[in-house]
Amino acid sequence: MNHLPGIVFYGFSAALIVAAIGVVTVKNIFYSAVSLVAALTVVAGIFILFGADFLAAAQVLVYVGGIMIIMLFVVMLSQQPRDQLQRQTNDQWVAGLLFSLTIAISLVRAFRVFVTQEPSLAEMMPTSAKLGSLLLGDMLLPFEVVSLILLAALVGAVLFAQDKLS
Repeated sequence: MNHLPGIVFYGFSAALIVAAIGVVTVKNIFYSAVSLVAALTVVAGIFILFGADFLAAAQVLVYVGGIMIIMLFVVMLSQQPRDQLQRQTNDQWVAGLLFSLTIAISLVRAFRVFVTQEPSLAEMMPTSAKLGSLLLGDMLLPFEVVSLILLAALVGAVLFAQDKLS
């Protein structure tokens, strides 16, 4: 039996847990954002491991590449250096802990069901070719409409930002 995919998955899972804990426990907000970049990159690695290459590329391009750069610019440009060290807990930590435990129990139960199933090789095949032909074939018009809506939202955000800056 080839146990390498399982070992890689558990290694990625451990790295993801460490990075996620770093996001919420590090006091420096810049290092917290860097931990979030690491966590999102590891999630992309897990997507690649399961054959979801399109999701992995979207994860890296949209979240790691786009949103995290925006977050880092906001952190660097909007705060004074003395403001970067902040308390990472609040008065609702008990409710957050209970909610986290509920989610953890649900994930453990789902993982037990997932482990008992054997994936077929057809499920592990790359998906980008099928998605590309679908998006540029039958779904071309809705895809372009959504891109125009996103472009209009971007232009609107720029106009609103100009009004507040001037």
